[in-house]
Amino acid sequence: MSQTSSATAPVRPGPAPVPTTPAPAVPVPLGSTPAEVASPVGSTPAWLRRLRRLVVSTGVALAVLGTAAMLLLTLTLHRGANDVEQLLRVQTIESDLLVADANATNSFLVGGLESPQRRAAYDTALAEVADLVARSARAQPADAAALSALNADVLDYAQLVEAARANNRQGLPVGAQYLREASNGLRADALPVADALVQANVSRTDAALTTGWGWAVPLLALAALVVLVVVQVRVARRFRRRINAGLLTASLVLLVLALASTVLMTRLFFSTELATGSGDVAAKAGDARIQGNLAKSSESLTLIARGSGQAYEQSWQASAAAVRERLTTDRILSSSVSDFDSYAEVHSKIRALDDGGSWDAAVALAVGSDEQSSNAAFAGFDQDMADLASSSGASAVQELRSSEPGLVLGCLLTLLAGLATAWAGSRGIAARLREYR
Repeated sequence: MSQTSSATAPVRPGPAPVPTTPAPAVPVPLGSTPAEVASPVGSTPAWLRRLRRLVVSTGVALAVLGTAAMLLLTLTLHRGANDVEQLLRVQTIESDLLVADANATNSFLVGGLESPQRRAAYDTALAEVADLVARSARAQPADAAALSALNADVLDYAQLVEAARANNRQGLPVGAQYLREASNGLRADALPVADALVQANVSRTDAALTTGWGWAVPLLALAALVVLVVVQVRVARRFRRRINAGLLTASLVLLVLALASTVLMTRLFFSTELATGSGDVAAKAGDARIQGNLAKSSESLTLIARGSGQAYEQSWQASAAAVRERLTTDRILSSSVSDFDSYAEVHSKIRALDDGGSWDAAVALAVGSDEQSSNAAFAGFDQDMADLASSSGASAVQELRSSEPGLVLGCLLTLLAGLATAWAGSRGIAARLREYR
């Protein structure tokens, strides 16, 4: 009975659930911006647009600055080649003036009928001076005023030499005075102007033979590559994708530009160094020839003075020391030391004969044309210096001229690389922007 009653006992219901009321909305103050509007979830497109502007600006900046740097380098080296040519011209003007004077003074020693070979050499040297003065003035306007003054001095010199020759043919002693006045005027007036022209063009050449501007291109390319790598990393992290085709293409373009421009500038650096070395050899050879002909002229003037030419002998000694200094400080020029020493030995014999009272024998040794003469000994040295100055100068100019096509191509490739970087990078980011449209 008890079991039945316990089985049928009713179940008591539990407590009823308490109804919940929603939390009241927080009112937004009048004039303020809700948080979900102030920081929208869709800010990624704006971020991508900023990155695209950065990439495009980087590419355009590279195109403009890199091309400008390469163009400046091209113009600088082109001007450097022109300056080397001008330097060779003004050095040749100075050496030709002294070649003319050496031949004029040597011919004067003969008396009366002068050597046709010496007269022809004198005329050829002055004709070349006139031609080079005109060409140099056209090539470098900055030298025009000095060249005009030099030309006036040359005309005065030529007139005095003609007066000396006319009086010498008649056996008049005044001819020697005209000749000394001509040579002294050449040394006092014309040569300082020529020296100043040479130094001015040496300074221009040294300033122009530099590759500094060109190194800006690989540096700019590397800086742009760093920007592109940073952009790629940030985009990859945001979108969980490792590769962006456009940005990768732009980076590869920059890498190729950096490597190619570095190779180009390295080759150009060594080419410029070779041109500088050849230009130095040409300048030293030209200067050695100038000093050598100054010595040869002094040798004849010492004999013309007949016992009172100690000042000219001192000038010979100074010029000979300058020649040896030029020859011994350069490995290429040092091979010509023996040629000048051969001439110096003949000069010593001339001085010994003159000082010993054998003036006629000294003159014969100075104006002769046989192998033992001063003229024959000096001719070998003079020709060596002329050939070396010409060949070295031409080599320097050729080195610089041969670089110009590569530099022009470098300008074009730098411009295209910068624009390609901007285009490819922009396309790469645009691909991500399209995912939000």
